[in-house]
Amino acid sequence: MQTLSAIPVRKAPPRPTPVETWQQLLAYLLEQHYGLSLNDTPFSDEQTIKQHIEAGISLADGVNFLVEQYELVRTDHKGISWQAQSPFITATDILIAKRALVEMST
Repeated sequence: MQTLSAIPVRKAPPRPTPVETWQQLLAYLLEQHYGLSLNDTPFSDEQTIKQHIEAGISLADGVNFLVEQYELVRTDHKGISWQAQSPFITATDILIAKRALVEMST
């Protein structure tokens, strides 16, 4: 009788939790678009993020609430008249952030 040796199984890296995903995306979006760190915002507290997720608040709405509350100005729109630019995060901004984070992790 012939025995086969076991094939080593590679474990997939653990998937980030929703809170960790928000933290990564928030950190990227805040730095890229407003020149802020996560620690500069209420989102530095994991409980705040968790409450937003549990309440069904989207990432864009969470960021845009901060933008409105603190009258944040985007720093990535250089050369565009301040009257013509929107300070708010869009779905496209979030998709770009997701792609950038995937590229950084590979």
